Amino acid sequence: MKQIYLFLTLLVALTGFGQGTPIITMIADGDESGGTPEVLEIYANGTVDFSQYSLQNQTNSGSTWGNDFDLSSLGTVTDGFVYVYSNKQNSTDVFALNYPSVTTNKLDATASSILNINGDDRIRIIETSSGAVIDTYGVDSQDGTGTAWEYKDGYAKRLNGTGPDPVFVEANWDFHNGGLDGHGAVQDGTTYESIIGLGTYTPPTSVSPVLAITAPTAGQVFSPVTTSVDVVFTVQNFTVGTDGSVNWRLDGGSWNTQSNSNPIALTGLAAGSHTVDVKLVDNGGNDLNPPVEASVTFEIATYTVVHTIADLRAGTIGNYYHFDGEAFTIGGQSFQSGAAKGYAQDATGGILAFVPAGITINTPNLYDGITNVKGKLKDYHGVLEIELTEDFTMTGNNQPQTPQVVTLADYIANHDDYESELIEFDNVTIDANGDTDFQASTNYDVTDGTDTVVLRTAFSALVGETIPTGAVNITGIGSEYNGTPQIFPRDINDIVDANAIEENNIDGLEVYPNPVINKQVFVTTNSSDIKQIIIYNVLGKAVYQTEINNGQAINVGQLQAGIYMMKIIENGKVGLQKLIIK
Repeated sequence: MKQIYLFLTLLVALTGFGQGTPIITMIADGDESGGTPEVLEIYANGTVDFSQYSLQNQTNSGSTWGNDFDLSSLGTVTDGFVYVYSNKQNSTDVFALNYPSVTTNKLDATASSILNINGDDRIRIIETSSGAVIDTYGVDSQDGTGTAWEYKDGYAKRLNGTGPDPVFVEANWDFHNGGLDGHGAVQDGTTYESIIGLGTYTPPTSVSPVLAITAPTAGQVFSPVTTSVDVVFTVQNFTVGTDGSVNWRLDGGSWNTQSNSNPIALTGLAAGSHTVDVKLVDNGGNDLNPPVEASVTFEIATYTVVHTIADLRAGTIGNYYHFDGEAFTIGGQSFQSGAAKGYAQDATGGILAFVPAGITINTPNLYDGITNVKGKLKDYHGVLEIELTEDFTMTGNNQPQTPQVVTLADYIANHDDYESELIEFDNVTIDANGDTDFQASTNYDVTDGTDTVVLRTAFSALVGETIPTGAVNITGIGSEYNGTPQIFPRDINDIVDANAIEENNIDGLEVYPNPVINKQVFVTTNSSDIKQIIIYNVLGKAVYQTEINNGQAINVGQLQAGIYMMKIIENGKVGLQKLIIK
């Protein structure tokens, strides 16, 4: 016979059976100096041991929860309110001034970043040991700017008889966006406490069991490489393992039973849509009365195969793609966080590849060929990028890419056509902004006397090099920042004296042997600086490009016998040398 839960509800109400639950009941974004104080009101529904709980936040358009903040210092509270606040390093204790009645059950989080939120961010309570979500304010992974639940310079209060909500329920809240704007004990003498009204929330009278799935979220799409997913759920007013068990099934299959609240580990998943059903059962394995159930549907994506970068660029943001053509790297670098980025182009276009931390890839040399590039299309401040999900394949080919010579006017009007491709501006000057050397992550104006484009030091190899003062030719990767066109020179060899192209002004330049008879040629100068080598055929097309150390052998075995022109670029100086290969 099914367990009649009305009796259990009465029993719980009479005996106080079960652990209490913390519920977020008010959140406020103050308007005193520095946007303070930030305050979170939490109600202990029943007896709550706060050493079991932590706070997490999620800011702006981010999708990662973090800044874990332990609530242990609040101790154990029964049927009462507690307050977590931050003065954001303000020299005045504006919390005490604006909430004078709160003298106990309060926790100063000023030294933490947990309350560095300003009305459009998210916060939640989790069970520290399991990570299970207890209550949440704000829509997961959504910047709240302009939404109904934004409370900037204001506050939001939970409606009586609602909560907790592991997944945010907008209908359970009353919002006062801007409700504290211009007010405050320091500003106009009005305390926030008098405006908001503290401790007015009354909890639900029902103690019926509650089951909620907090991860994955409904409709969440996982990478094609995913084969395992953890289903995280929370249970209220029901002790799993004592009052009964959790039953679950995948895609309508047979039911599985577990006697704890640990995440459900799904393994061996194939691409496509999957649905997980979860329910509570009594100790006899029977459904509760009424049933307590939850379900979630998610998807493991598949790759769409494309053959050219143009086809890849025509894809849909958020979808996954497999580029199976050949492209050639034109620049890249790693970052301290473990992430990296690189650029590649083929005859149809260019693309920025972002390598997140944790993905191990081959490290190609400049102009190496690559294929089997797999990842997710994303927008990065107006630049299309593919965030890699797997390593790519090296083709073994090396093909120098000739930059497209573009006028500043054309680039400004059509910069999207050149995005992530190698381009060149001729006879332009650089506004050094008072700097002598290129500074890291800095914008410099490049002008031809009529139009202006931003040169940004996106590549670390350029940082510290002397900024040329005269007319130069600049090679770099075409990019933008939120609609503003930019060019990224890769190193100082990408910036050469515009007046030195037809002459040899490199001290001590020697190219030997010439003619080349054994497929190797050497270049030496009086300097040990890195040298960029470009070899052109009689039609003026670049057929080979590399970078060498002084005296390093250059293997030209892939070039046919004939007459070529070699350009040597060293620290902004240029040399030209006719080269004969036999």
